[in-house]
Amino acid sequence: MSFIDDFKNLLKSYNIIKADKTEEMISYEVVYEPDTKDSHNQWMTSETIEKAAENFNKNLKDGVVKANLFHLADTDTFTIESTWIHKEFDVVVSDTNEPIKAGTWIAKIKYNDPDLWELKKSGVIGGLSIGGKGFVDEDTGEITEVTFDEMLGDDTDTGDKE
Repeated sequence: MSFIDDFKNLLKSYNIIKADKTEEMISYEVVYEPDTKDSHNQWMTSETIEKAAENFNKNLKDGVVKANLFHLADTDTFTIESTWIHKEFDVVVSDTNEPIKAGTWIAKIKYNDPDLWELKKSGVIGGLSIGGKGFVDEDTGEITEVTFDEMLGDDTDTGDKE
């Protein structure tokens, strides 16, 4: 067998492993946690998060909001299956020991690309970014009035309130 034949066989084996349908390629992600500063030192109340999630879900259903990779391009390599607000009380996820506060916005993400899924599982790809529009109080960092209306072709994040 030649080097090229060995390489072809390796690729075939790799593709068979990648085509394994036993893994659902689904993750549950925290979109936003109430009253907790994010990586931009900004935060939202649970009331603001709930309104934002309602607006997001409406725009997702209407096709206005699309899956987007790194705020660069719309993609079909993953889909946003659903989002909701975890209400009632704080919990700890048994499989990961991750705490989830009451009022946290959660998303169910379905990965349609096995390579992207592997990057997610290995930690190369991190969490979600809301990518909506809103106002940020420069003094407190509080984000208010978040909307996803008319987001087609727009990758604007939250903006400053004047």
